[in-house]
Amino acid sequence: MESFETAANMELSTNFSQVVFQEIPNSYVSNVALTCCYTLTAAIQPNPRDWVGIFKVGWSTTKDYHTFVWVEPSLDLIGLEPVRKQVLFTAYYLPKDDSAFYQFCYVDSTGQVRGASTPFCFKTPGEQSTDCSLENDLLVIITQEKVEQREREKEELVMELGKLKEQNETLRSALKEQQQEIDHLKEQVEKSEREKEELTMELGLLKEQNETLTCALKEQQQEIDHLKSLTTICEKYEQALIKIKQLKKERKELKGQIEVQSVEIAPLSPRLKESEQESHKLKDHIQLLQVDLQSSEKEKEKLSAALHRVCGVTHDLQDLKTGNKALRRSLSEQEQQPLQMVDSDWKEQYQALLGQLEEAQTLLHKELQASNNTRKRAEQAERELEELKECMESTAMTSDQTKQKSSKLEMQLSELNEIIEEKENMAEIAKVEKEELSRENQDLKRDIERLRKEFDDVQAAPVPMQHPNPYGSSTDPTPNKDPYETPGTATNLEEELSLECRHCHESFPGITQDELELHEHSHRVCPFCMLICDGMEQALYEDHVYSHEV
Repeated sequence: MESFETAANMELSTNFSQVVFQEIPNSYVSNVALTCCYTLTAAIQPNPRDWVGIFKVGWSTTKDYHTFVWVEPSLDLIGLEPVRKQVLFTAYYLPKDDSAFYQFCYVDSTGQVRGASTPFCFKTPGEQSTDCSLENDLLVIITQEKVEQREREKEELVMELGKLKEQNETLRSALKEQQQEIDHLKEQVEKSEREKEELTMELGLLKEQNETLTCALKEQQQEIDHLKSLTTICEKYEQALIKIKQLKKERKELKGQIEVQSVEIAPLSPRLKESEQESHKLKDHIQLLQVDLQSSEKEKEKLSAALHRVCGVTHDLQDLKTGNKALRRSLSEQEQQPLQMVDSDWKEQYQALLGQLEEAQTLLHKELQASNNTRKRAEQAERELEELKECMESTAMTSDQTKQKSSKLEMQLSELNEIIEEKENMAEIAKVEKEELSRENQDLKRDIERLRKEFDDVQAAPVPMQHPNPYGSSTDPTPNKDPYETPGTATNLEEELSLECRHCHESFPGITQDELELHEHSHRVCPFCMLICDGMEQALYEDHVYSHEV
């Protein structure tokens, strides 16, 4: 365990010397940017993730840094020559404690310290004239405990040195054995290098062949991709035709529905007008009835006042009747008496009473007739009012029904208008898609013509051989011919392989069935009469197609 600790301490001391900090003063001016100079030895391989940090004296881990700066990448470190570098610390991140001591440390990307500077402090410009007593401060920093610890470490190092000498002898003997094994391995490495050279030559040949094959494969893949795009465009064109036919069918159905509904609406529209006229007439009649009702109510009030007066007259008549009866009784009693006893005054009173009685009876008869007439008129007014109420209720019912019918018709008409607008939008979208397909179709025509020319050029040009023929001499300019081939077989095969377009009836020798289908799809053909409309404009083409529907 002690040997491992001493080895670690030795390794730490060697690591600290891999980066040397130079020109480190005793103190720096506080709140002023400073430049740190250091030299990279050949024992260190710099990394862009290395950094230089300012640590307070007495730090224990690399995480105790106060601030740090990433180092610049060292591309000029060649061989065993040291390289001088420097980093700049800005004033904002420098320490503000004037009483503490700090030092620079170079930390690599793995977190190991590769170099440390002498301690320094930060002073104000006025204190910069006086030197920092570094020796005294260092004596303060290095305590007695550290001195004793170093002495113990020294003794341990001496003991470890003896052990290391013994281990060194054993390692020397093992090194000799390993050297013999290395010599044997060198011989095997030389053999493997010769085999490797042979394999690299074969690999180069294979790479050349692979490059030629990949170029041919790329060309074939490009042709396949182009043909795939052509097939997708043809499929889109067929889908657009199917969609157009479907839209035409739906348009016919909608036209039929609109005609049926227009037939249904035609008799309803005059009825609707008549109902509106009737409703206007009913409204006018209702207003007249309301005026009559108001006048009848006024007459009813007058009749009620007249009835009250008649009741008063009847009461007076009853009083007169009672008085008349009393007079008649008194007269009958007087008539039973002798006529000599009747004075002339009583006769006059009797005649006056008889005249009053007759007048009262005539007035009573007239009032009774007037009261009967008023009652009849009141009853007739009540009957007219009831009839008016019933008529108003019936007119309200009919007006509600007509309103419901008219609202239903308006809803149906709005729905039909929305459906027609949707179909018109779909037809416009189909037109746009059709125009795009026609443009793509024209592009396809140009591509097919270009491919056809290239194919003809390829067929006309002789095909060079990329590799020498293993069965013939390379100097033989004439290709091997089939001994059984006759002069007329090639032309017969070309005639047999020539295919004819079913639209333009043009023959194309040497093409496949798929290429013929692409050519046939490139034509703009009327789906009804199969007329070729390639040179026709889009609007004329649509008019021609729609003319078949009529």
